[in-house]
This record gives sequence, structure tokens and C-alpha cells, in this order.
Amino acid sequence: MSIKIGDLVKWSEVYDDFICADAGPGIVIEKILYTLPMSTLSLSSYKVYRFKHSDIKIFNDKDVERVSVQEQTKNA
Repeated sequence: MSIKIGDLVKWSEVYDDFICADAGPGIVIEKILYTLPMSTLSLSSYKVYRFKHSDIKIFNDKDVERVSVQEQTKNA
């Protein structure tokens, strides 16, 4: 399941030793695709509006997780 513009996501910032520094909900406002030279490999990054900090930050695909509507209603 790929992440699209407008999706509600959970973002996380992780220290180099894989300890979570910060996390929270946000909305994807742009998807950025990078294709490596001399390769067919492409990487995705996302510009996310973070509700917690009221700012926009770019995250790698490993630091963004799509939140489904079903997950939200379970936690409510």
C-alpha cells in the first residue's frame, strides 16, 4: 500500500542508534521520487505537515507510516 498526497501518516524522527526522538501525526503534502544514476532503483521521500509542530519536514519512506481510518476508530 503506497502513500499518496493527502494521506494521514505517522512520522517519526530516529536517532542514529534507532531510538525514537519524536513522533506524531501529519498529512503528506508532496511525494518526492529519486532515481539513482546508472540504476533502476528509485527512492521515495515525503513532505509532511506535522500537526504537533505546525511545520513541514521531509521524511524518508522508512520514517513515515500510513494511518488507516480503521486504526483511528479503534483508538477513539
